[in-house]
Amino acid sequence: MKSSLLKRLFPAALAAAACCLLATPSFALTVSPIFRSNMVLQRNTTVPVWGTDTAGTVVTVQFLTQSVTATADASGNWRANLASMAANAGSNTLTVSSATGSASFTAVQVGEVWLCSGQSNMGKPLSYADNSASYISDAPNHDIRLFRMIAGNGPATSSWTLSDSTSASNFSAVGYWFGLDLSYDQKVPIGLIQATHDGTAIANWEHTDGGTGVDYDAMVKAIQPFAIKGVLWYQGESNGGDSSYQTELTDMLAEWRSDWAVSNLPFGIIQLPSTKWTTAELAQYNVTQTVANTFLVVIHDLPGSSQLHPTAKYLVGMRSSIGARGFVYGEPIEYAGPVPSTRSTSGSTVTVTYTHAGSGVFTGDGAAPGPFAVAPSSGRTSTGTGTISSSNVITVTSSVSAPATIQYGVSAAGNVFNHVSIPVEGGKQTVDRLCGSLYSVATH
Repeated sequence: MKSSLLKRLFPAALAAAACCLLATPSFALTVSPIFRSNMVLQRNTTVPVWGTDTAGTVVTVQFLTQSVTATADASGNWRANLASMAANAGSNTLTVSSATGSASFTAVQVGEVWLCSGQSNMGKPLSYADNSASYISDAPNHDIRLFRMIAGNGPATSSWTLSDSTSASNFSAVGYWFGLDLSYDQKVPIGLIQATHDGTAIANWEHTDGGTGVDYDAMVKAIQPFAIKGVLWYQGESNGGDSSYQTELTDMLAEWRSDWAVSNLPFGIIQLPSTKWTTAELAQYNVTQTVANTFLVVIHDLPGSSQLHPTAKYLVGMRSSIGARGFVYGEPIEYAGPVPSTRSTSGSTVTVTYTHAGSGVFTGDGAAPGPFAVAPSSGRTSTGTGTISSSNVITVTSSVSAPATIQYGVSAAGNVFNHVSIPVEGGKQTVDRLCGSLYSVATH
């Protein structure tokens, strides 16, 4: 009787309540697929763990000495934050549980995690690269964990694997050698995440500037906010002549940082090697000079730089690691090639003073430094003749009486390096030089 009366008196209220019940997600516990056994979690920062569950369900995450909880929201999403942790090379278990289910991930470590992303030259595997056989066979001897996503296939299609002759052979050559040197240098577990797609323009990796962001959504946004130390980015061949590339790359970095909610997330940008992509190369240089927490890896001097897919990847990885070691980790090493800082003019002579000069600038081929080009504020560009006048100064003379702009390495690959002595692979090898980027800058 009472039930019938309530139905007659409050039909709208009952209908609304029924709709609410039907709209409430009801499903078992899930954890984002980036979380798998054998993974590495980022040390010294908050580590988010997230997934879905029935709305209102309390989820507990347990790892090492921590036990943290979160409640699934009205859409069924939950996120729990593990507090900052020191590096841990043990075989640890991370457990996620709730009233609807549980998941356990074994052999979990804490160390340094980097995302290696871009198009084919980042995607080319270790087996493709010169002199990789010994590194492939040696791969099981290093505490490196690999997570590989390619061609728009997201985290659900992959898993964390221990570094061995199979997983390392298939992983990004640049990424692996980058991580190998960091493993020696940092002496903690290294986690490397590959997110690459051959032949992709930057529009695939951002929504800004009219981009579709299809690969960004599938392979990068899909793992956010997984805690990482930084990003190593190698892309641009598909935008080689794109006059908007500097804006697009700047905006892409901003979008990734915003979505990660890490405004200072470090980005290492590997510069394209061939002058057939000069527009993109200049853009990459300019971005690292104008956007905070970025560093440039210059590789135009390496063998095969005129090829679309150079097989010389070892020094690309080592120079990338040197950049991270010096710029991100604060190691007291010279981590970049010569960079023009101040310029001054006297008549037709431009004096360029360089930072990152190491123990002195020199030319790799023994010839005069160059190629340089000088232009007035209006008028034609003229060839300039360079002379090394001190350990970090180059003077350039030309027929231009009032130089306004100076270019270096734009018409052909430049030959200016710095002298360095940087041990890599724990001292097994030594890098003795880093090359300077091309540039086009005002003279004052």
